[in-house]
Amino acid sequence: MLIKLTLSDVAKACGGELFGPDRVLESVVTDTRKVVAGALFVAIKGDRFDGHDYVSQAMQNGAVAAVVSRDVDSSNYIKVADTVLAYGAIARLVREAFKGPVVCITGSNGKTTVKDWLAQSLDDRNVLKTRANLNNQVGVPQTLLELESVYDVAVIEAGTSFTGEIPLLANVAFPDIVILTNASGSHFEGLGGLEAIAQEKGGLISGSAPNASIVLNADDQYFSYWCGLASGRKVYSFGFSSAADLYASEVELDAEFSEAVFHYGGHSLPVVIAGAGKHQIANGMAVVLAMLLMGIDFKRATDKLAAPVLVSGRLERLTSKNGALLINDCYNASPKSVEAAIDVLSMQSANETWLVLGALGELGSQRDAIHHGLGVYAKNKGVSHLICVGPIAGIAGEAFKELGGNAIFCNTHEEAATVVRPLDKKHAILVKGSRSAKMENVIEALIN
Repeated sequence: MLIKLTLSDVAKACGGELFGPDRVLESVVTDTRKVVAGALFVAIKGDRFDGHDYVSQAMQNGAVAAVVSRDVDSSNYIKVADTVLAYGAIARLVREAFKGPVVCITGSNGKTTVKDWLAQSLDDRNVLKTRANLNNQVGVPQTLLELESVYDVAVIEAGTSFTGEIPLLANVAFPDIVILTNASGSHFEGLGGLEAIAQEKGGLISGSAPNASIVLNADDQYFSYWCGLASGRKVYSFGFSSAADLYASEVELDAEFSEAVFHYGGHSLPVVIAGAGKHQIANGMAVVLAMLLMGIDFKRATDKLAAPVLVSGRLERLTSKNGALLINDCYNASPKSVEAAIDVLSMQSANETWLVLGALGELGSQRDAIHHGLGVYAKNKGVSHLICVGPIAGIAGEAFKELGGNAIFCNTHEEAATVVRPLDKKHAILVKGSRSAKMENVIEALIN
């Protein structure tokens, strides 16, 4: 850890009560398999496990104490009201000791791409970034607790699945730079309507450091609302009109990359953006603004966008065993990200385009309408064939079929893979769905 903490430090930060002697800590963990001598074990309760059941094991493995929310059979522990909140409070202690900038990214779409693209673009600095999807109340503290003096920058992703989670994460990360990519129709089930989603995402702004810099999408309908939350913090905007601080013009979209002219501070530069789709240009502008805020030259920052961001399952271009272009976009899905992926599919120079679609999750009462709309969108974009996996994705298929499209309905991933397996290099296949749909099974069946 970046700083040495004691049990009494932790108890004070968590509003907890220390039972047993004070000790100096070497690390803080939530997994008994990661316990080393001098570790503090935080007993997190999940849907399918309870860390309190493993306190004895943690102590046997070398932990000096545990953070718990109930009395346990241990000589050393800190009792708190909520161990998840306590975990965040401990991480906040480490974050406050970090002298470099903490960049925190949220939004309905693009946050993982922006996070990884920014981290790889800061190649002259040591960057700690969120791994995989560790962007929740456990993942964000876990990442911040990895801070060491060798790091220059922390790039943290903040996700949400319930109302109030983003403000909690903001209180832990206390960012110096906030990037809010957009608000769109995802997490309806957990957050309600689009306005509630925008309010939740905005919690990262109001919870940031008082002198934080805020990077916002000027083309989002909630831009003005988010500006109001900045409350004296400096706002930097990106978009596709000259009203934004950084804007793109002369946009040229290709199947694998895009070109545009970026304008900022009276300067204009031609830019090549790795990856297809207008949404990727927006992601690139967010990355460039963050780099500018960290003192990086405009040209150097824009040059970094020519290097593709390597995110497994994010519009990842593969080849099937029979030679078809296979676009793996299975990392996750929201309505807008499905539309963006369909846009990319429609750009491909293929005789026929195939969309293999799994269900989108967390849409609540809007589930059916959204899937129907995606079927219409795919047909209007000229997708040749729509393969639906499961009854919910089948709603999109019915809409596609009603408009004269060729829809194929499958019950399993293997069925869907069987349909497209014979396709060769004259075809392009997009596989898309929420993480819960496990569409990566289709990808695996096509390349192995």
